[in-house]
Amino acid sequence: MKEKEKQAKEEEFLSPKEDVKEEGEDTAGQEEEKEEREKTPGELLEEKEAMIKEITDKYMRALAEVDNARKRASKDRDDLVKFMKSEYVREFIPVMDNLDRAVHASKDADDVKTIKQGVEMILKQFEGIFSKLGIKEIKAKGVFDPMVHHVMHKEHAENKKEGEIIEVYQKGYEMDGMVVRPAMVKVATKKGSEQ
Repeated sequence: MKEKEKQAKEEEFLSPKEDVKEEGEDTAGQEEEKEEREKTPGELLEEKEAMIKEITDKYMRALAEVDNARKRASKDRDDLVKFMKSEYVREFIPVMDNLDRAVHASKDADDVKTIKQGVEMILKQFEGIFSKLGIKEIKAKGVFDPMVHHVMHKEHAENKKEGEIIEVYQKGYEMDGMVVRPAMVKVATKKGSEQ
């Protein structure tokens, strides 16, 4: 038995162990390092240029996506404006129809009272549409307000305060708190400061 044990020890000593590396064998990390060291400057340059090209391509695609999103948003906004305009126009078409009828009826009517009633009905229809759309008449009474009134003329008035509205030449309108058209007015001034 002694001889068998001796022989086993010799074989163990002579045979290579698994974790002992044979000549030329490297670990994966060492191989990569070796490859990096072995690359020529030209190869490294090509590799870096490929990376730059890839990053540039991604950047250009992102820019194109942003530009396309901007164009879509602009088109959507334009479409919304067109839709809103068509909604407003749709509200006024019946008024136009009634004005057309009134003009045709006035050709045959000799009665001014009937024509006046027709025009008053159309005016009420306009007022109803304005109310529905949130359009309100700007009050042009009292003191001049440059935010909602536009002075067309100034005149001396004994019984009026400085800047008080004397006359309205044209009504003004606002919609949702925004002035659509200011009221055109005449205001009172002190004697000698008329324009």
